[in-house]
Amino acid sequence: MKIIEVIPHVLQYKLPKNQCFSYSQAWYDNRTITVVEILTDEGITGWGEAFGPAFVHKKIIEDIYKPLIIGKDPFDNEVIWETLYNCLQDHGQKGVVIEAISAIDIALWDIKGKYIKLPIYKLLGGSFRDELRAYATGFYHRNVKNQTKELVDEAYKYINEGFKALKIKIGFGIEDDIKNVKAIREAIGDDIKIMVDANHAYNANDAIKVGKRIEEFDIFWFEEPVPPEDKNGYIEVKNNINIPIAGGEAEFTRYGFNDLINRRCIDIVQPDVCVMGGITEFKKVISLASIQNIQCYPHIWGSSIALATGIQIGFSLPNFPNCLYPPAVMLELDRTPNIFREELSTIPFAFENGIIKRNNRPGLGININRELIDRYTIG
Repeated sequence: MKIIEVIPHVLQYKLPKNQCFSYSQAWYDNRTITVVEILTDEGITGWGEAFGPAFVHKKIIEDIYKPLIIGKDPFDNEVIWETLYNCLQDHGQKGVVIEAISAIDIALWDIKGKYIKLPIYKLLGGSFRDELRAYATGFYHRNVKNQTKELVDEAYKYINEGFKALKIKIGFGIEDDIKNVKAIREAIGDDIKIMVDANHAYNANDAIKVGKRIEEFDIFWFEEPVPPEDKNGYIEVKNNINIPIAGGEAEFTRYGFNDLINRRCIDIVQPDVCVMGGITEFKKVISLASIQNIQCYPHIWGSSIALATGIQIGFSLPNFPNCLYPPAVMLELDRTPNIFREELSTIPFAFENGIIKRNNRPGLGININRELIDRYTIG
């Protein structure tokens, strides 16, 4: 089997005004993704996704990566990964060049699964569990009169949908963050897990201030308290508050994660497979995490392809630590409106009451909606 074509698609749609939202770094008024389609001479097509600046991904894939993989065997994913990484290693060990590799690599695994008619988690060594507990990501800020009330109402909505864990966006100012976390905890009671995510909005000093003041609300983890480059800041925060520290969504490849993990910057590692190098590289990061006995909860934020990839990985993750009653692996599930997550696959995800059920469909286990790709392709 040989690769005969590589097609990057840039998809975008404008958000209605009432769906525009912000996290601590920027406002979003649209959804834009990079989807990569890889065709083979045996009629099997694989799909992947890159998270980040879509038109840059497209240029890198078309001009640099595509000529290097046409004619290659999709099963040679390790060889292909190293070839793509090495060709731009002198110019980018992180960032968009790795995100573009991620999309290609995911598509290769999708092809492999379809070819041998097995889900990707089987190719990764099997499933450690029958179901995954999902946590609801949302709580972005919107242009509303009463932000706190809006966030509390959103929490009630997710609980009514069956979620037992919620991730709240913070990083909008110390006092506002504390007020909102307090209001949500008081509204939903003590039985629901709460995680907070600053998206690296703080320096270490301010992150410690926030962390100390929200400890009383039983926070399950504090995600990205400081910028990803600030490893010493991570360690400082981790050593000064009684909340587990999570991070890694903005880290790349085993080389980057090796430093993050070995320096014990974090208690929970959160690689995003559409960012950090794809499934091939994700496996190596999990090995690093297992050596240090650091829990992994994959980061997911994208379309049906990103979600399907995260689900496959979630089932294949070993237990950290390995024991009779290991902690459940929780998978991120963005609940903000997103046509690309909701409609890009014609096969709905098996999700109910905060639980994702395992399926045995081959590859990623999805079926791409071609009409949607045609409708939203902008380049």
